[in-house]
Amino acid sequence: MTYEIFLMQLEESIVKKLHEDESVKRVQVLKNNGIRLDGFCYRTEGHREQPTVYVNQYYQEGIGEEELREIAEFVLKIQRNSRLKKEKDLSQVLDYEKMESQIFYRLISREKNEELLKDIPWIPWLDLAIVFYLKIPEHILEHATALIHTSHMEHWGVSVRKLYRTAVENMNRLPVHMEPMECFLEEYGAELPHSGMHVLSCGGREFGASAIVNPRILKRCFHRLGENYYVLPSSVHEVILVPESLASDREELDALIREVNTLCVSGEDYLSDHAYFYSSESGQLR
Repeated sequence: MTYEIFLMQLEESIVKKLHEDESVKRVQVLKNNGIRLDGFCYRTEGHREQPTVYVNQYYQEGIGEEELREIAEFVLKIQRNSRLKKEKDLSQVLDYEKMESQIFYRLISREKNEELLKDIPWIPWLDLAIVFYLKIPEHILEHATALIHTSHMEHWGVSVRKLYRTAVENMNRLPVHMEPMECFLEEYGAELPHSGMHVLSCGGREFGASAIVNPRILKRCFHRLGENYYVLPSSVHEVILVPESLASDREELDALIREVNTLCVSGEDYLSDHAYFYSSESGQLR
């Protein structure tokens, strides 16, 4: 079964399970790093929200009819559970004053997001881009974020500078996580001898690589490590700090990052393919 036939048959299977007041539409959405995801946008009468479930990861060449039916049921279950309990909740998400405390920023690759950056507010930062997103309150929708587009900014009547100032204030509330690499890997059942490397992230670790934008955090890392250091962008969620005294040749570090990106990092989580260096003299990354 080809991928296109998989999408067609999955759509047919979903449509067969719909109630009279429900409908779905097949969509393709541009995500981070130029990744395009296929999914199904769901609508039901009496609700303005349109939850989308992406299905790329469910495709297999040998997938059968029974598996397709199970996927269709799973997709519909997620979408039905994603409906807002009250219509006023959606109005809250569109209200800038009510959502101002939920605006944050994250880092993405500028090179790999040329098309996406045409439609969203952003600020250049080194060779990366600072972009903005909303954390949807848990009582409205659990574990959900929404990238802020230019249309949102225009609806709110706020500038990019205003978004940035607001996001900085909110980012300062987030906890910062800096832990030895071996402790970080223990959470995933892996073991590593003491390496001197540390993992840096912030918030709930989602989009936590944005910690390196804050010069105060960078300075705190310097004091903890006791020397200048390299920053290895392992993903959009965290970075690895390597003390200068432990670092190998700069070209070797870059080669290591490229290898890890190829073998271990998903296309959507990629951030950069080279190291950055923190100097206590300048107090900045370069």
